[in-house]
Amino acid sequence: MKRITLYSYALLLATGLLSSSCQSTDSAASSGAAPAKPKPITQVVGVARIEPEAGLIDVYAGTNGTIANRPVAESQLVAKGQVLLSLDQTTDNAQISQFRAKLGTQQATIAAQQANVETLRLTADKAQADYELNQQLYVSKGITGQTLRDSEANAAQRRQEYRKGQADLKQAQAKLREMSEDVRYYRVQAGQKTVRSPYAGKLLAWEVKLGDYVTAQTKIAQMAPAGPLVAVTEVDELFAERVQSGQRADIRSQATGRVIATGEVVFAADYLKKKSLFADETSQEDRRVREVKVRLLPNANVLINSRVDCLIHLN
Repeated sequence: MKRITLYSYALLLATGLLSSSCQSTDSAASSGAAPAKPKPITQVVGVARIEPEAGLIDVYAGTNGTIANRPVAESQLVAKGQVLLSLDQTTDNAQISQFRAKLGTQQATIAAQQANVETLRLTADKAQADYELNQQLYVSKGITGQTLRDSEANAAQRRQEYRKGQADLKQAQAKLREMSEDVRYYRVQAGQKTVRSPYAGKLLAWEVKLGDYVTAQTKIAQMAPAGPLVAVTEVDELFAERVQSGQRADIRSQATGRVIATGEVVFAADYLKKKSLFADETSQEDRRVREVKVRLLPNANVLINSRVDCLIHLN
């Protein structure tokens, strides 16, 4: 048996009122009395869902790894940036330690090369000074031309050795900078193994367990950002034009009928769409509705994602 929708109930109610009105008119006509006026509609009711005004947030891992720690419990309040879970960092930490050791070795190599370059510089300076002295001695016939040429070749060789030492030192320093960047990269990789809350709010549910392997696209949790709650409902097209922002609304429990929250309309869509909220997939009804959001007052005693009745007081 098909479920009677709110619209069907409204039509039945309207039909009953019309029939009653006709009967009253006939009765009034037979008795000579004036016909009764139909009562104006001052309220409209729709089925609503409770959710944060900012919407529910899906949290993703953002990187690959095995879950090693999950310190936050479901329904726990969290601050922005608080650690939600940590992935295993054994491999990353080992790589960082390995590169740090290589950094130390490279720094020692550079220190030795710097000392060697200084020695080469002194040797080159001495060879150049000897050559310049030999030039003066050659002019005064103190040495032979061969000795002068040997002195010149020696000075040139020492300068070449000094330049090579400088080039080797620069290469070693460049390698040190490259290794430092590698360490920085692996530190960043290790930092990404910690997933933090993108907003302040409440963690509603975990989608993963300790020991699970996750990828960057794995959904790990769902959370509700801090802020007011709203009741999202749909108003039938017959009454859609009468809903406006600022109208008062009561939220009633479908189980008890009690008012469990109050609020006011803060959003009414500018277009009609097919019924989608809690729609019956087997229904053949083709009705259009207007989406409406009611912001609840802070004392609302409601559960997120719960199904409630939303009674809007029309102006």
